Amino acid sequence: MVLENTKFKLILGLGNKDIKSALDLALLYAKAGVRFFDAAPEVLPELQKAFKKAKYNLNEFVLCASAACLGDIHGRKANISETVCSGCMMCLKQCPEGAIIKNKKTGKCEIDQKKCIGCSACKNIANCYAISFEYGNNEINNLKKLVASGFMPNMVELHASIPDKKQIVKDFKEILTFFNGSISVCLNKKQFPLEDSVKLLTELRGLHKIASMPSDIQQKPIEIPEFYVQADGASMNGGAADSDSTLECILFAKELSNYGFNLIISGGTNINTPRMLDDIMANFSSNAERPIIAYGTYARKIAYGKSQKEAFLAAKELFEETVNNDRDSEHIFE
Repeated sequence: MVLENTKFKLILGLGNKDIKSALDLALLYAKAGVRFFDAAPEVLPELQKAFKKAKYNLNEFVLCASAACLGDIHGRKANISETVCSGCMMCLKQCPEGAIIKNKKTGKCEIDQKKCIGCSACKNIANCYAISFEYGNNEINNLKKLVASGFMPNMVELHASIPDKKQIVKDFKEILTFFNGSISVCLNKKQFPLEDSVKLLTELRGLHKIASMPSDIQQKPIEIPEFYVQADGASMNGGAADSDSTLECILFAKELSNYGFNLIISGGTNINTPRMLDDIMANFSSNAERPIIAYGTYARKIAYGKSQKEAFLAAKELFEETVNNDRDSEHIFE
């Protein structure tokens, strides 16, 4: 299993194309003990080089390349209209990624497209008419280019939180034409009723199983590809660091645990998540393993703007809280 003994996944952000900031954060969390990283296809080769330069054992790492279905918020970018922008700077102060900058000539705000992850914190806090979002359709193409270049990620994640099942299946099948390794599908509970979500995920799991089978029946794969479901909650909302923001993904995972899926949870995850997850695990399906916890916004927030020592201590605390608790996947459920 590609993710065996892995409990912590760091999300560098599909929208984050800023190589330096992504590498700085990844190296910080690698030092804290993290070995599972999720990033944009363009970032992964540089990430691997950085780990190699830091003299880590690359075989210990799981590098996951993200892509998004057309319409998923992870594939969008903010734009600020220079004409409409008043220059109040409210959005600049709220951006968790430092992706909004002031144009010194115009006095207006602009978006650094390399850093913007499309989280909408700028729009939500200011309710600003100058801010809009554009949904790109290049992420799967970028993933295809990555694989064609000879770089094979350990895993691919498809962000599929859109209300269009046909589009999800279409994009998933396209990925299977050039990648037959382990895949996770990130789905939000709000898109479909549970029964429909399960039917969709079961269909995708079946397609993945067929595509992953060796063409030669006598050929045994070195590593058996796995299919995961990333149960998404309040996406890009982990910075709140409260119980409510993390509860949604845990409860969604609990519902999905009855159907035999390998699970990852994301969306609103923060320092409270590990203990809340372990408290609720007793109500999961009796044969369910503890889901992997994926951290994005919160993991970036606790490191942002701090000294190197303070950022490391915060990252280390989150890692240890996630992996060193007593109630893990070895727990015998009642």
